[in-house]
Amino acid sequence: MPESTVLKLRLSLMGRPVRNYTFDKPVVCVGRDPEADIFVDNPGVSRDHFRLERTPTGEYQITDLGSANGTFLNDQMVNAATVRNNDVVRFGKYTLWVGYEHDRRSGADHAAAPPPTQGNTVVLSRSELGSLFDAVRERETNPPAAPAAAAPAAAPVRVAAPAPASSAAVVIAFLLGAALGAGAAYLLLTR
Repeated sequence: MPESTVLKLRLSLMGRPVRNYTFDKPVVCVGRDPEADIFVDNPGVSRDHFRLERTPTGEYQITDLGSANGTFLNDQMVNAATVRNNDVVRFGKYTLWVGYEHDRRSGADHAAAPPPTQGNTVVLSRSELGSLFDAVRERETNPPAAPAAAAPAAAPVRVAAPAPASSAAVVIAFLLGAALGAGAAYLLLTR
């Protein structure tokens, strides 16, 4: 693996994503120590639980640092082992998915790299969600001007029912309902 490989890590607590990390450094420390690269404030995690250290091949080796509850690589307790792409490290109630990715800042692979948000969860604050909702509402109430028709239509178009809400509005309503509760989302949608 070349030196231009970066380490992508996804931390989860009991199956729920907590945070994504990207590292391009030789040593990544994980533990309850606030100075750790990945700080996990949980009594089931030791202060210095384990570290990931880049080998000369560019892959990382995991080393348990004498943790009380152990470090598991793909459900096997380890003291030291090489971490491969898509391996899963379990420590306490946490899991850490490990991925290697070619550094987009180097070489010709830059153009072929997928956008960074593809397939990832995006977390929005309430104010960001409100701004997004306002933008969708503005677009629906003031649609862009339709292009001028070249010739009049042969027959008038009849509309039998009001137009359904746009898919963006439905998605935002769902997100609002999940984030704020159904009652708050209803109030925001009907104001």
